[in-house]
Amino acid sequence: MCKSFLGIKLFLSSIMAISILEPIHAQVQKDQFEISWRASENYNGKDNLDLVLVLKNTKNKTVQLDRGDIWFNTIFPLVEKKDSKFELSDKNGNLFCIRFADGTQLKAKDSIVMTYASKYPIVNVSTVPNGFYYQDRVDHSKHYNIPLQAAKIKGTAADQNLFWEKLYDKIQARDQASDSKLILPTPKSIQQKKGQLTLQGAVSYRVDEAFYTEIANLNEFALQFSGISFTEGGEDALLKIVKKAGYGREAYGLEIDGQGIRMEASTGTGIFYALQTVRSLLTVSDFKATSIQLPFVSIQDEPRYGYRGLMLDIARNFRGKESMLKYLDLMSHYKLNTFHFHFIDDEGWRIAIPSFPELTEVGANRSAMFHNGSTIQPAYGSGAEPTKGHYLTRQDFIEILRYAKQRHITVVPEIETPGHARASIKAMEARYHRYMKEGNKAEAEKYLLHDFDDKSVYSSAQYFNDNIMNPALPSVYAFLGVVLDDFKQMYRDAGLTLEKVSLGGDEVPNGVWEKSPKIMELMRKENFKTVYEVWPYYIQKINELCHARGVQMAGWEEMGMVNQGKGMDVNPTLKNGNIQLDVWNNLVGGGQEDLAYRLANAGYETVYISANNNYFDMAWSTNFDEPGLKWASYADLYQSYTFLPEHFFSTIEYSINGAKFPKGHFNNSVRLTEEGRKNLVGIKGGLWAETIQTVERSDYMLFPRLFALAERAWSPRKDYEGDNAFSLMAFDKDYSQFINKVGNNELKKIASTVKFRLPAVGLKEIEGKLHANAEYPGFAIYYTTDGRMPTAASAKYDAPFALKKGQVATFVTVGEDGRTSLPTVFTK
Repeated sequence: MCKSFLGIKLFLSSIMAISILEPIHAQVQKDQFEISWRASENYNGKDNLDLVLVLKNTKNKTVQLDRGDIWFNTIFPLVEKKDSKFELSDKNGNLFCIRFADGTQLKAKDSIVMTYASKYPIVNVSTVPNGFYYQDRVDHSKHYNIPLQAAKIKGTAADQNLFWEKLYDKIQARDQASDSKLILPTPKSIQQKKGQLTLQGAVSYRVDEAFYTEIANLNEFALQFSGISFTEGGEDALLKIVKKAGYGREAYGLEIDGQGIRMEASTGTGIFYALQTVRSLLTVSDFKATSIQLPFVSIQDEPRYGYRGLMLDIARNFRGKESMLKYLDLMSHYKLNTFHFHFIDDEGWRIAIPSFPELTEVGANRSAMFHNGSTIQPAYGSGAEPTKGHYLTRQDFIEILRYAKQRHITVVPEIETPGHARASIKAMEARYHRYMKEGNKAEAEKYLLHDFDDKSVYSSAQYFNDNIMNPALPSVYAFLGVVLDDFKQMYRDAGLTLEKVSLGGDEVPNGVWEKSPKIMELMRKENFKTVYEVWPYYIQKINELCHARGVQMAGWEEMGMVNQGKGMDVNPTLKNGNIQLDVWNNLVGGGQEDLAYRLANAGYETVYISANNNYFDMAWSTNFDEPGLKWASYADLYQSYTFLPEHFFSTIEYSINGAKFPKGHFNNSVRLTEEGRKNLVGIKGGLWAETIQTVERSDYMLFPRLFALAERAWSPRKDYEGDNAFSLMAFDKDYSQFINKVGNNELKKIASTVKFRLPAVGLKEIEGKLHANAEYPGFAIYYTTDGRMPTAASAKYDAPFALKKGQVATFVTVGEDGRTSLPTVFTK
């Protein structure tokens, strides 16, 4: 009885002690934390790159921080750190981990402040860390995403005022014409005549039987009109579509006069492009009107380049079939004919390959459970939750192929090799372990992509140390052969033939393969003196794989280059290998500004994808709110338009990155020869997806810059093109006519389906009054002076006005759907 009483006494004492002390969670709960991010007080973007993370406990109980870790992504690498509270470590790629010291607790509603440093300045919203999640150290299945609040890094009010003033001056300087281009892209030859053709009610058409395949496109075009209809007619039809010999494959003639509309071409492709020209003559209101007026015109047209392309990356961040179909439509409206489909990279394999289900089961699935090899690691803000299903099915891809075919677009798939291959490597490693557990070593090694004994030390462009296939393994070529065969079958099932495939070939880093026993064996067998010789060996091998299947191999510029100990240079030995090179590297100041010309001059079939102008994932400007990256360039619409494919150097001093170089700096750079001009078969733009997490963000980054690409790819050489002939005045006049067409017409046509970037507002105080202008026309400017964000209900700017000292004015442009541009804030 005494013992019992003593036990009760001890128990009551414990209860009292617990009630006095703050309770502690045994397990972290969902919504346990919030994280805020900001620059440190000493951050200056130069010699001090200190940043601050604040982890807050949102619950009413103390939590043990040493039971789990905080994981997150960041575009730029960080300085690893260890102090008494936490350790920050690099976990490969752009994934980082915060591990708290043993015994670390975080009290209820309390916060822990962690200072760390970036290796590069945070330039805008896209370079802020993201994808934060908590994960239990022991039970990895317990993981929760953590919401983030990020503070902008902004300069002083004076700095911001100066930025908007410079924008205002740029806009004013570039505004050199009040008229507009009639058609986008500009036809080769156009005569506008007096008079207009009116279309109303039922419009009769007659199509040559050779072009019956185009009736589906004609019907799709007709269905967009609410006020008129199209009906089949006879010889006196108002719209006549006629087959006529003598036109090139994509050429056409178009006559609009009092008799009606006559389209003629030798192919259905030419007729399709004639139809797009009629579309360009229309305004957005025409599609809702009961009658349409078309100007009398006589047009003879054909493209400048046979290859007019757009590359879309859905590997880094997935976007599905519907968005791809949307972009194919948009490409076709502006006469782009090649869709370079980048759906395979380090961070994801986004297309089902029946022979290798692991490629999507593992390679398309990012999650916090990557430790066990069942998924790949989170990247670019994907967070803890699985991304299972983030890929195109076989049927999805076949539908995309058929949709593109109907719109006269060729789809070129890209299978990234040997670099940017981490998703492939990890998927095949999972396959290896599955078969090894079954005791089937031969099958396990049959398609393995890396050498387990390779101790080479390297860091890729995205900071991976395990993303390169090993060219010494026969299994690599076996794998690629099967994948190519599966792609060929998908094309056959779509009623097409796979004629061209990109096998990547870019950004294989220094240090790769140097400590691989398999590579050493290969070098002895082939009598290679240096590891650099492995590269052209690999390119030759994969080119043979393609040729054996009747497919042309395309790839990035490095496929036509070799390192002979002094860095990468043109490889003359493969110029007859029927390899198409996609050349991106013309970074101003990087030393390779003339690379596209050197490769074309050397005999390689070259497509110019200018990173300086047409990488649409580059940020528009230095405004912190503008999304995108900046490693290649900042690129506004003007910068994209300055790209002259055959005369890159003539506008270089006017481009954003070129302004710092004196006139004549590039006089010794290689220019395109006449032979090289024949090898420059086309141009394209690209949208990499590291910062693209939604279709709306894709829209924002692509438009309106894609219009500049379309104009350069199709329209004939301008009079101002040429190193000696370039005229800034003529260029700015042409640019003004271009943006008048874009802003007043083309953007409005796509507004119902595309969340394009609205023009920013430039501001400048002149003689005590605030003047405003917009980067391109067609959008009204609204403003407030009370601290609120302007909307279409705010005051409309129509004349300069004065501000009082200390007053803040905020300006935006507003779209017809109520969307607003990024704000322009001016402080008096």
